[in-house]
Amino acid sequence: MKSSFDKVYDALRSIKLAAVLLVLLALLSIAGGIIPQGKTTGFYQLHFPGAGSRIILALGLDHVFSSLLFLLVAAVFAVNLTVCTFHRLTGELSKPRGKRRHGPDILHLGLIILMFGGILTARTRTETLINLRRGESADLPDGAKIVLVDLNYEQYPDGRPKSWESTVVIHRVSAPAPSAANTPAPSTPGGLPQYLIKVNAPLRLKGYSIYQQSWHTEKQVVLKDAMGMSFSLEPGMRGATKDGFVLFMALDNPSLGAAVPASSTPATSSAPAASSDPLPQSAIFLLEEHGKRTVSKAAPGQGIGPFTFDGYIDQSVSGLAVVSDRGYPFVAAGFILVILGVFMTYIRKLKGMLA
Repeated sequence: MKSSFDKVYDALRSIKLAAVLLVLLALLSIAGGIIPQGKTTGFYQLHFPGAGSRIILALGLDHVFSSLLFLLVAAVFAVNLTVCTFHRLTGELSKPRGKRRHGPDILHLGLIILMFGGILTARTRTETLINLRRGESADLPDGAKIVLVDLNYEQYPDGRPKSWESTVVIHRVSAPAPSAANTPAPSTPGGLPQYLIKVNAPLRLKGYSIYQQSWHTEKQVVLKDAMGMSFSLEPGMRGATKDGFVLFMALDNPSLGAAVPASSTPATSSAPAASSDPLPQSAIFLLEEHGKRTVSKAAPGQGIGPFTFDGYIDQSVSGLAVVSDRGYPFVAAGFILVILGVFMTYIRKLKGMLA
């Protein structure tokens, strides 16, 4: 008669249990794809009225892949795989060396590591989006500073995006070597190497990676003072005057600020840029004079306070995603072991068929 330990042991390595857990994981994954994730309670009460919203919120289906239910099912499946792998491995080790088949063991081990990495990613992954213009900088998770040196946008002849590329410099006390995929470009005059970040070719550093997420242009207005000196303002910026300031609020047609430029090279000139797109007729400014504030519109060539509205320029902006994912190394290692296990199992069976 089997002891209680043996019964529990047999249950944990059961193939039937594995099948049930796989079905549950599949159903939860489907729910995570169908149900919008990370919304407010009111959203689910509005779109899934009655019992639907209560079930979603009670089971954590509003954040499936980090919910207690999903993690519990995944943990039990990991235990099932571990016990099954241990049971099979001990059986294989008792056989003569020539008759051992360790392909399934490696496959199971890879699945365990893959699941551990996936759970770790779901619980700890963070992503921060930063928008940088040429010469601007931002802080990174480890206290280093990233500076955008240059950016380039290319198009296919039919206008489709071909390539977004950002050249950056990392300022830090001691820099970990980036991955081989990001071979440093020639150094800057200050001695720091430049790194090229492309779509699908991130810059991998110790503990996080930097991805090329997006690229767009923003229209800035150019103002000229009485001496003929020009300066540009982006939305929300102000220029000081003798009696107050002029603040650029928005374009009269703000949708033009997100348009992709027709040329393959971003505009870099400080002079108003020519464009095939129709320019907005006016821009909206907040003018303060002697403590009195007024909102007014001005078209190119018109005056706004002590300045003349001289025109527009296109300012290129690079969107970079800084991703910290502690589970990534485990996911990568588990994926490699799964492929290796499948390959070894297939080769072993092929040899048996040809023998």
